[in-house]
Amino acid sequence: MTLHVLSIIALPPGLRDGLARHYRLHDGATSPSDWHDASPADVRAVITNGSTGFTATQMDALPNLRLVCSMGAGTENIDVAAAHARGIQVTNAPGANAATVADHALGMALALARGYRPLTERLARGEGWTSLRAPRPSLNKSQVGIVGMGQIGRLIAARAAACGAAIAYHNPSPKSDAPGVYCPDLLDLARRSDFLFACCPGGPRTRHLLNREVFEALGPAGFVINVARGSVLKTGDLLDALRRGAVAGAGLDVLEEEPDPPAALLAELAALDNVVVTPHISGRSPAAVLAQLEIMLESLGDGLAGRPLRFAVQAATAAA
Repeated sequence: MTLHVLSIIALPPGLRDGLARHYRLHDGATSPSDWHDASPADVRAVITNGSTGFTATQMDALPNLRLVCSMGAGTENIDVAAAHARGIQVTNAPGANAATVADHALGMALALARGYRPLTERLARGEGWTSLRAPRPSLNKSQVGIVGMGQIGRLIAARAAACGAAIAYHNPSPKSDAPGVYCPDLLDLARRSDFLFACCPGGPRTRHLLNREVFEALGPAGFVINVARGSVLKTGDLLDALRRGAVAGAGLDVLEEEPDPPAALLAELAALDNVVVTPHISGRSPAAVLAQLEIMLESLGDGLAGRPLRFAVQAATAAA
């Protein structure tokens, strides 16, 4: 029996090809009219992610759906309660790409502070070598603030500490084994930070957590890096802070409007030489894709065979 799997997100080639060797994969085909050799009743599993999500209405359109797989750790926009009410299991891949996300976040911080992009562009325009050699900030002897001390937060902390930075963090509650100083007040964390990293879950609880007040507290020498979800950072407030010089710069791997951000927004961000933007690729590396493929194949195999899931998502977990 051919098992049909529907992906409603764009998959990295390595993951797509690996899944297609085991299942009849409908990649990016969101309408039954695009499936050609399958009907909605054929689909047994759906692949999505936390930001795209999967609703109760979408579940109802697939009468024999048995499993929803989130590519990555996020599940904030998947209606887990509705899935369970329909006998549909939900699974994710916590930690599969955490190290890659942490690498990307540190890279953004260094690119911003050390001026990789603007210095390259100014040299290319013929500006004098000597005139561009002013001292620039670095992670060494800096204060790093981390919003969200989960797996990614811990890995960012380890990398920043290896560069000689002091660590503080904000989280819903302190963690006894977490590195650094716990700050129950986000504004206090921002005030003491040279680099503020967002790596918390998305969803209603963290929507616009990084806003005008936080940027004012971070100040004109502070950099903000968001590798969490676009909804965590209020874009209009950040743009205003960047225009006024209220913050030193921003690294954004995620945007509120992704995957189709307005062209005007992208143009405005690109015009600022203290901004680095990437298209939500912080978690994509060959090693991360391989790890996600292995977890996805395990989850699909176990879930569709009726075996217990190693990474089953409960409604309370998804909302946390």
